[in-house]
Amino acid sequence: MVTTFRILCRYTLLLLTFAAICSAAWADQGKELFDKQCGGCHSIGGGDGGGPDLKGVTGKRTHEWLESVIIEPNKLTANKDPIQAGLVKKYGFEMPNLGIGHEDALKIITYLSGADGGGAATASPPVGEQLAVVSTPELVAQGKALFTGSKRLTKGGAPCLSCHPFTYPGIAGGSLSVADLSNSYQKMGDSGMKGALKALKFPTMKKIYADRPLTDDEIAALMALFKDSAVQKSSAGSTPFPLLGAGLFVCLIVVLILYKRRII
Repeated sequence: MVTTFRILCRYTLLLLTFAAICSAAWADQGKELFDKQCGGCHSIGGGDGGGPDLKGVTGKRTHEWLESVIIEPNKLTANKDPIQAGLVKKYGFEMPNLGIGHEDALKIITYLSGADGGGAATASPPVGEQLAVVSTPELVAQGKALFTGSKRLTKGGAPCLSCHPFTYPGIAGGSLSVADLSNSYQKMGDSGMKGALKALKFPTMKKIYADRPLTDDEIAALMALFKDSAVQKSSAGSTPFPLLGAGLFVCLIVVLILYKRRII
């Protein structure tokens, strides 16, 4: 009886050890997959980007939901999943279907589970901190030229304007059926926009730019354009109200003066 118990304990210990080794291997593979497929838009402890910060996500979402959003996010949208609808509303677009299979999804989830309790050592730094872009008139002009196609992309990819509308002085065109990029920078932020340009994981873009990725210099120039557009809109949006208030004040003073003169 004692011998049988000892044997069972040994087998249990072996199984637990094997499971731990397998889990560690899956987590390592999951990290590679995360860095390649997810890191362009997501961080783990580095803040929101093109998508939410995934630190603690395995404690907030069920395993089944995480599998679904990694493997077939479009089905969640089609089924009007409330969590997915909230994310689409917040970030301005649906996470693309990256063609990740069931086993690879499990590896990513295993990595996320370990990273949740790993502290800052496992957190991916925000993409915006990896490559700071300082907007200059020259860089903005270069971004505008790349966006419209007046300057060809180094690796021969299609210019953004061939599909995307974008409201900016001197830029007109784009297909109205494709995402309008006019407010994308405001929605996604610096790190999210940069991650999206680097990853190009959206279905149509993935096909077009599969072997024609943007260079770091091209990303920097386009980022300068998007940032300048956001600054212009912010300035335009904040200016009318003070001016309107001042105009009304002046009009009121004039009316009072005329009224007093009429009384006298």
